[in-house]
Amino acid sequence: MKKILAGQVLLILCCAFYLIWWYRGYRPGVSADRVGGLNGVLLLITAALGITGMLCSLGSIELKTALRLDPHRIAVMGVITYIVLLLVTRFGFHRIVTTELFLIVGWTTLELTVANRLLAAGCLSDGGFRAMCAVIAAAFTISIIFYVAYYRMDEMKAFYAAMVPLVTEGVSMAVLTGLAAA
Repeated sequence: MKKILAGQVLLILCCAFYLIWWYRGYRPGVSADRVGGLNGVLLLITAALGITGMLCSLGSIELKTALRLDPHRIAVMGVITYIVLLLVTRFGFHRIVTTELFLIVGWTTLELTVANRLLAAGCLSDGGFRAMCAVIAAAFTISIIFYVAYYRMDEMKAFYAAMVPLVTEGVSMAVLTGLAAA
């Protein structure tokens, strides 16, 4: 379980570094090289933390009971959700498809998988699992709303609105870590 919780902490740090990178590289009225210099270093740290956190979060854990949700079904539903949202946001809302949509759906799929595994390992109570499903669903919903609204906002509001999903996802992982460690 320690490796999985360490993965969650690394993903929280990934969100923090992503926020710093976003703030430095996308602040309205400021011209910045988004992948060079310090911003490039921040982006590399963000990617390294994200990949390492994801791999640790998917690390092995001894299961004491059967998984509540079929992990293959979670993965398939993640792919289907991404495709549906890609089509709906692109053609229904006329929103440019960006990497953030993949990250939002991927994060949701990962966190549901982690919560499912922690429940089966006895590290998360049934109530904690249900609470995490609600927290993950809320973070996902907030993220998608801000994702769709981003290009409909004035520049400064969009800049700050784009930070909200990183905060909600970071908080969600902190809640999961707290529930599992308790």
